[in-house]
Amino acid sequence: MDALANSIVFWIGLMLLLVVVFLLPTIIGVLRGVENFALLFALNCLGGLTCIGWPAALIAAFLLPRRQDR
Repeated sequence: MDALANSIVFWIGLMLLLVVVFLLPTIIGVLRGVENFALLFALNCLGGLTCIGWPAALIAAFLLPRRQDR
């Protein structure tokens, strides 16, 4: 177990995984092409640091309407 804890690859992978989980609402919003992406991104980055903001951003990523092609 000490070899894993001392491995730089493990720590880099763990940090990348945490960043991806933190930005999951933003990633979902990009993939869905939500209409008000700036609001979603701000809610994720600013409110995501709280226990209420991150779930709100995740719900918003699924509920915000998609962009219409004009």
